[in-house]
Order: sequence, then C-alpha cells, then structure tokens
Amino acid sequence: MAEFRTATGTIYYELLEGGAGSNAPTLTLLHNFMSAGRAAWGALLPALAEQYRILLPDTPGHGRSHGYPAVFDHAAIARQLAALMREVAADEGHLAGCSSGGMLAQLLVHERLARPATLTLISTTYSVNPERTGNAAGLRTEDFDASPNWLEATARLHDPFHYDGYYHSELLPAFRRLTPATAIDLPLEALTALRMPVCIIHGSKDEFFPTYIAEEMAAAAPLSELHIVPGQKHALIFRQPWRVAQIMLEFLGKHSPAAATS
Repeated sequence: MAEFRTATGTIYYELLEGGAGSNAPTLTLLHNFMSAGRAAWGALLPALAEQYRILLPDTPGHGRSHGYPAVFDHAAIARQLAALMREVAADEGHLAGCSSGGMLAQLLVHERLARPATLTLISTTYSVNPERTGNAAGLRTEDFDASPNWLEATARLHDPFHYDGYYHSELLPAFRRLTPATAIDLPLEALTALRMPVCIIHGSKDEFFPTYIAEEMAAAAPLSELHIVPGQKHALIFRQPWRVAQIMLEFLGKHSPAAATS
C-alpha cells in the first residue's frame, strides 16, 4: 500500500491497474464507516480492475489509515480524500461510495472538491437529518442485520494497525455520535445540480435508509438510473457484490471514453 500525508495523519491506499493498464479511466471506491477499502470492495475488485484503474483508500481513521479529523467530520474527510485524488489524478475519474462512502462522494461533488465523470451511490442517503428526510430510523449498530460476531470481525480490520481496543474505544463510539452536521445533511435539491450520470443502487429492505430515499435521490438527479435490489438490506457490496459489480460495469460502460467512441 502507498501512503498520503494529511493534516491529521496518513491515508493508506492502493492504486490497482489490474488488467486495465495505467491508461484506463480511474475509479475511486469509498467504503462504508467502520470498514476498510479492501474489506469492503474486495469481492468486486477482480471484475472492476479488468476495465478500470482503481483508487482504493482506507478512509481516515479506518483500517491502516492513521489520524482523522475531529469527530470524523465527513466534510473534513472529503477534503483530505480530494487531496489524495488530485495527487494520483483521480479527481476527474469515476467515483463510487457505499453508505458513509456514498455520503463522502456526494460531499466531494457538492463542495466541488472533485469533478467525477460518473457517480455511483450504494446503500446511502443525502441526509441523516430526520427533519429533512422524514426517516425516523437512526444510525444504530444494533439495527444492522449482520452475523452475531460482526463487531468482533470488524474490530480485526482496525485494531492490528492501531492498538488493541481501538475499534471499540474510538471507531464504534464515533459512529454512534455521528450527527447531520458531522455526517451529511444536504437538501434534496442539491442533487438537481449534478451534471454527471448517477447510478443509485439500493436494497429494497435497507434497515437504515428506506427505499423512498433512493427513489427521491434518483428523481432529483437529472442523469440518474435507479436499481432497487429486491429482498436486500443495507451494505449491498457485502451482501450481493456480484450483482453490484454487474450493475456498476454496465453503468460505467455506458459512460466511459471507450463506450463513447465505439
């Protein structure tokens, strides 16, 4: 892994060329909160790296990355990721994010920190403010429908690179303390300003962000397509990575330089 220094620490990242080669369009993949780049996207990488140069960071404070902005402020994290993306010439490539990573991707575009060719948003929302979305479900780890030992398994993604207990003392409490001000709280109208193609992928039974949120986002973004995966809950890249990869490759293929000249 390579490293990139920030004001608060170091972002560790992978830059994968795979079978695509260094001249292929870059696809930046942003993982969900409490995960890490390869842990979240690993099952999709073989398919995606065949056609795209992949930028795969561990976001600040996650995985191997050390140092994070106070209270894991997503706007500050987005600025740090934007600097990394500029450094490796990824800020005008394709951009995708899952859950918290999708929030970061939207902030990167909204704040004009990056100008991606396309935007893929998976299992995410434009706001965690119930007054804005009408969604009463909070960001509670207790509500995440996962295996009984998922907290322990998640800790193993982080503790070896920080210290024993890092996940339970730092990362998990930080997730529980996220607010609209520190996560994301965009007006739905912000999506009407998006000028790039947008792909929204969402589970029909998402336990954090009901389907209507994805439908509202797709209706607001002018150049959008919506994929609701039946019977699936939150964090689709873990539950059905093959399906997400298929949707992404079909979407990206329609909006790549190769597709435009074929």
